[in-house]
Amino acid sequence: MLNLKTITLTLCAAVMLTSAHADEISEINAKMPSGASNGVAYSYDDMATVYGQNADIYFRPASTQKVITALAGLLYLGPNYQIKTRLLVNNKSISSDNRLLIKNGVLDGDVELEFRGDPQLKRTDVKNLLDTLRKAGVSRINGALYLNYGYFNGHDYAEGWSWDDLSKCFTAPPASIIIDGNCTSIQLHAPTLGGKVTATIPPKTPITVDTSELEVVTASEFYGGCTLDLQRDSHNVYRFSGCIPVQKKEALGLSVAIQDPNEWGQKIVSGLISDLGITVTGGVKLTRKSPGVQIQYASYLSQPLHVMLKRCLLKSVNIIADSVAKTIGTVYYNRPANYYMSSIAIRNILKKHDVYLGNATIIDGSGLSPHNLITPRQMLGVLEYIKLHNSEIHLMELLPVAGVSGTLGGRGSLMKAPLLKNVTAKTGTLDGVSNLAGFLKDSKGNTVPFVYFMNNLSYDEKTRQMLQARRISRPHYPHERMILEAIYNNRKFNDR
Repeated sequence: MLNLKTITLTLCAAVMLTSAHADEISEINAKMPSGASNGVAYSYDDMATVYGQNADIYFRPASTQKVITALAGLLYLGPNYQIKTRLLVNNKSISSDNRLLIKNGVLDGDVELEFRGDPQLKRTDVKNLLDTLRKAGVSRINGALYLNYGYFNGHDYAEGWSWDDLSKCFTAPPASIIIDGNCTSIQLHAPTLGGKVTATIPPKTPITVDTSELEVVTASEFYGGCTLDLQRDSHNVYRFSGCIPVQKKEALGLSVAIQDPNEWGQKIVSGLISDLGITVTGGVKLTRKSPGVQIQYASYLSQPLHVMLKRCLLKSVNIIADSVAKTIGTVYYNRPANYYMSSIAIRNILKKHDVYLGNATIIDGSGLSPHNLITPRQMLGVLEYIKLHNSEIHLMELLPVAGVSGTLGGRGSLMKAPLLKNVTAKTGTLDGVSNLAGFLKDSKGNTVPFVYFMNNLSYDEKTRQMLQARRISRPHYPHERMILEAIYNNRKFNDR
């Protein structure tokens, strides 16, 4: 039986523990930027106990969502899955032993290029596919060359993608037709103050650039608020207006996303088939469905899924993540899938493996949409599954390592011991968002899954300008570091 003295000592110890806990939380949160929202979840015992703060509040995951897409892809498609781009010919133009029926260099019947959203397909890969016709002796196609873009369905852009980002390559459209990442470069030459601006683009790049409304100004005028603006239309026409600082030595280089991937593909393929010396009497046309009965003659296979995902996760490549997500949906339903179908497929695949996303909102595969929402605890469940099954899926090896690789190669919060080289995680960045989700090797040598979500970051104008110019590190990094060091040192805290 407990006596009064024992009860008193127990209560005093509890008060001291509560006070120490409160001081610990207060110390960490003192480093948080004013007005920001932070969610943390981590576990040392396979989620028997989850520690952290705001673990059940919804946050924008940004690119940490790519971990979810990668896991679903590896579980359902498999690490060796390859996306196939196919060259097909009419069934009457090919023999039973796959030889083209050619007479005097003429192939009678339509030919088809079927694109399936290979996010790393290059122009040279397409040319090599078409070159199989030339090598077989074809100099003329007595029919049309169809480009089939119907492997995916719905819009190329997901719900909520920021309209003013759509001209940038990190939002290049993950359509069925992807060639050279659906991205190209433009060099703007502005050597004379008040003079004309000229543009150069890579050879045989089917875009149009208009610089007639650009004004060449001093650097102080440009950084004083007269910005460089870009308007683009659905025919891959790019019109620049506003101001550009004088460029006396080198041109200003810009990377721009293709706006119409189908027209982009049509013009590129038209140029390639012409370069090969093959005449197409019916022209190069677009279609969502195969014309007639088509037989595969040649194909190009993408890199294996695990190789693509490594680049996707290391460099946070959005077009790979969204193409993989839509591939999952299309294979899962055995019909062209849109973003919504793909998100349901991803949920069902994870649910089959006892990974539950609850009421999380999944809009795309990349995390670009600010409409995506997930709690730290839900994301922690994804990471816990990866940890427990990594010997089978080998996903952890695909993630960036602090101070070593990818988007964590130079992250300011992780560049000193004990976090340096001990954090393996995916970053997630949008305007006002800076997240981490991954694994930390703690002071005892154990692998600890953790989620660190920082949302609603907002700064004064001077700070924003200095961040844009990369003159200062991100103000929330001290807080991020304190949280991760607490996890490293086995400090167990929560907000209850």
